[in-house]
Amino acid sequence: KRKRTTSCSSGKMAQGAKKFKAQRSGTNKKQHSNKQKGPKKGGRIIAPKKAHVVQQQKLKKGLEVAIRNKIEQEVTQKASSSLHKPLSVVKGVDGKGNPGAARPGASLK
Repeated sequence: KRKRTTSCSSGKMAQGAKKFKAQRSGTNKKQHSNKQKGPKKGGRIIAPKKAHVVQQQKLKKGLEVAIRNKIEQEVTQKASSSLHKPLSVVKGVDGKGNPGAARPGASLK
């Protein structure tokens, strides 16, 4: 008895040899290594399509800042009037954390 051999015994497929994409040496690896994985840090701001929406956002932001400053002034005024010592307000450094947040050991005596 003889074993049957298939027609592709020479290692070549009937459709022809496999074609591979030519790769450049080392360029793909560098691009992938520099990419940041995961979501990006920070808030996402989607640009509005209409100009009046931008104006509304600016007005809203301005009002929020004005209200917050007014509340801070009222609180410091009440605190300074109730104390027998003069009140000294220490402001935080801009850009680091929350500037309005209280930090232990930062007040002057």
